[in-house]
Amino acid sequence: PGAADRSEDWPAPAARRAEEVRAADPRDFPAVAAFCVARAREGAAADPRPFVFVWPRVWERERGRPFFQGLAPERRVIHVRAPDEAEALWAAEEALKSGAASAVLALAEDPPFVASRRIALAAEAGGARAWLMAARESGTLSAAHLRWRVESLPSAADPLDARAPGPARLRAELVRRRDGAPGVF
Repeated sequence: PGAADRSEDWPAPAARRAEEVRAADPRDFPAVAAFCVARAREGAAADPRPFVFVWPRVWERERGRPFFQGLAPERRVIHVRAPDEAEALWAAEEALKSGAASAVLALAEDPPFVASRRIALAAEAGGARAWLMAARESGTLSAAHLRWRVESLPSAADPLDARAPGPARLRAELVRRRDGAPGVF
């Protein structure tokens, strides 16, 4: 409301940067996952290092086991299933610091500020990009360079069949940005 679409201000994902992406509603998490993978794929062609995807085991009980190869079939994806959220955040930090990953996508419901700061510093140290993904809103602080709020939209019209769903759409609101103005995309 009140914010216009501003594609000219689209912040390109940069190396050595952490982003936090939260779903507007828990049902919007698939849009969050698609958004993060698309951001990870932007500019990744020149970087042969694999993506690392980290999630806590408890995530599977509610949402099922993630399958990111379908979203990034041209990339090697290393899956790390951690026993709990603290271990998942530690694994993401270590993957970033190692310099062996081009991007780390980590699922965390409510990472503490200290953990998000460690992830941001590890991304800088390893020359990688990081995305912290959550299925719901939170009031906690984050050290991420960009903070997004993503929600699903009805699919676009199919050009060949008006009764069929067309391309998927989503709304990405840049809630916080250290190097410019927020916006809606």
